[in-house]
Amino acid sequence: MTTPIGDIPASSIPDARAWILAQLQAQYPESGGVLVCLDEPGPFQPDDIISVGDVHQAYSPEQTVGSGGPGWLREDYTITVTVDCYRGGDDAAGVFARARVLADMVVAVVRSDPSLGGAVDRSRPATVSHTSGWDEEHKGRQTVIDLGIDCLKTL
Repeated sequence: MTTPIGDIPASSIPDARAWILAQLQAQYPESGGVLVCLDEPGPFQPDDIISVGDVHQAYSPEQTVGSGGPGWLREDYTITVTVDCYRGGDDAAGVFARARVLADMVVAVVRSDPSLGGAVDRSRPATVSHTSGWDEEHKGRQTVIDLGIDCLKTL
């Protein structure tokens, strides 16, 4: 028996990204000095940026028999949220501390609802990388933190 294409669930990625973006925007409204955006920011780039960006995904079958319909496939993916902080001058510790405050807010948002508003079966903060140093023009310090949010959804 085959499953009609219209009955096969779609990926949860768009809903998961939208939920994370909306929750972060609620924490940092546009007037708050932190730019919260989807993917790379445009020309307006304040000193503090949080971007909900790239996704790396894998599928695996949940059942070895069946129609391929609902419950048959599992998607595992990682949404990368990037925190980018810059300050003019040479206050490396201050820039790093500010970036960690924003990164910790991203973690808190995910932990507040691991279903990401019902978009996934579960999610969790998983990987973090910190990169700090001088900006390209050596006029100030920059810290970039990439957070991987692991998500799982049975489709």
